[in-house]
Amino acid sequence: MDPDAGVIGDDEAAALFSRHLTGNTGLVLAVSGGSDSMALMRLVARWNAGLEPKARPDIHVVTVDHALRPESAAEADFVVHEATSLGLPAQKLRWDGPHPKTGVAAAARDARYSLMADVCRQRQAALVTAHTLDDQAETLVMALARGAGVDGLSAMQSETQLHGLTVIRPFLEITRARLRATLSLAGAKWMEDPTNRDTAYERVRVREALKLLEREGVDPAGLARSSRRLSRARTALAHAADTLVGEAVVHDVSGYCRIMREPFFQAPDEIQLRCLLLAIRTYGGGMPQSLAGAEGLLDWMQTGNGKARTFAGCRIVRRSVEFVVGREGDRVSETSVRIEPGQCVAEWDRRYFVSASCEAGPVDLMVLRDVDEKLLPDRPKTVPDFVWQGLPVAIAAGNRVFMPVDGHQSGSRGQQNVVFHLIAGPKTAQS
Repeated sequence: MDPDAGVIGDDEAAALFSRHLTGNTGLVLAVSGGSDSMALMRLVARWNAGLEPKARPDIHVVTVDHALRPESAAEADFVVHEATSLGLPAQKLRWDGPHPKTGVAAAARDARYSLMADVCRQRQAALVTAHTLDDQAETLVMALARGAGVDGLSAMQSETQLHGLTVIRPFLEITRARLRATLSLAGAKWMEDPTNRDTAYERVRVREALKLLEREGVDPAGLARSSRRLSRARTALAHAADTLVGEAVVHDVSGYCRIMREPFFQAPDEIQLRCLLLAIRTYGGGMPQSLAGAEGLLDWMQTGNGKARTFAGCRIVRRSVEFVVGREGDRVSETSVRIEPGQCVAEWDRRYFVSASCEAGPVDLMVLRDVDEKLLPDRPKTVPDFVWQGLPVAIAAGNRVFMPVDGHQSGSRGQQNVVFHLIAGPKTAQS
């Protein structure tokens, strides 16, 4: 047998998972029923069984029924059955609600990660996916087609943060052929998703194109190797951007930041761009960021024309010595969120994780502009009005107000009942 398609034995699996998964007390395996994720589930189950009981992480399998095809419910049931046969607890999730008519693949991916992220947070676990070396190569080619920069071309990382949780991809240097060979030797089954042959999907078209490129010596292994090398450059640039953030960005506990002109503009354009994107990501509520749009925003900041711009959920205001970056008011979620007693943690506007002791009953999270002004403290003069109007307010017992603003709380003197954490940025004040 071709060594590239060789079976993955227990020793190799143990070394792989010890490197990537050890140190996590909880793991949620994302399993679709396809060959890659079924191999992940089977190999992780064997690895975990071989550990000392005290060293075993809590493993939970999740599978998502996207409700896009009649067979999807049965496929999810198949995953649950196979997981149970391996001694792993499993949970079927369903993507309910309206489905878009266009951009279905992207919407399904977002829904899938959102559903799984909820489970991970509840279980305080990392999410483990079965992305392979083949997926890495396909992702690189799709990024090339979009004219991506270094970050896009460095493709997927073996460990990253997504939706506020840790995502681990232990198979990025393993081919799909090897995973299938491993399943076949064990007599294990997997499902074939018909959309994997549907050329209406970009990834399927790229997969077919790669077969042609491989004849010219451009194979998935070589593409993945380029991706890893670009990843080194990405890490170096990210380090430089973090340094600039420390020198030029002042975060305020009220949910905005100030980018100081002098140190910011002394950095190279690429580092300025990355620093800017970090600020936007922190305060923009997780809205999509286009590289072209960010480049246009940076050009506006450098040219000195105009007072304010909006981008990716943020409003950016020009001042004499700084730029103010905060949530764009019209983009703030109008939906209130309730933290029930015993639940204690909720996500608000894709910006904050909010935890509460819940000892006094439910806590309601609302946008400030929808709250009775009589319940609110005065706005600090340093906080821009557009930022203030978009802040979350936690209301307990009908009148105890908590906000992510230093020194502003009422009804609970000296007691830290509600804590606000920015999902993609620095911690904010505890109330």
